[in-house]
Amino acid sequence: MSEQNFEMEHQQALHNLKQDLPDDTDLEAMVNIFKAFGDMTRVKIILALSETPLSVGEIADTLDMSQSSISHQLSILKRLNLVSNARRGRNIHYRLSDQHIITIFNQTKEHIIEDDNDF
Repeated sequence: MSEQNFEMEHQQALHNLKQDLPDDTDLEAMVNIFKAFGDMTRVKIILALSETPLSVGEIADTLDMSQSSISHQLSILKRLNLVSNARRGRNIHYRLSDQHIITIFNQTKEHIIEDDNDF
């Protein structure tokens, strides 16, 4: 590729980049999701919910934590639309809102495995 062609393609890529970047509202939502993933308890909850819908008590028992602590973390995840809930009899069961969350986690695992293999 000639220097001139490279420069033209590069300038076009820069132009597209400026137009394709999400707006600040969308970027803030993305940052908040990554902040949520920055807490080990919330990650554990997400991983548990990736297996099956669970009640607060079931999550607390599984993670050996208090129900109030789990409820607090679930409220954060719910506010970010990462989990949803539905009543089942006397209990409320939580589940992941969609499969995108698991995709992010699977990609992260692959990245870690790939990095481990680089050594």
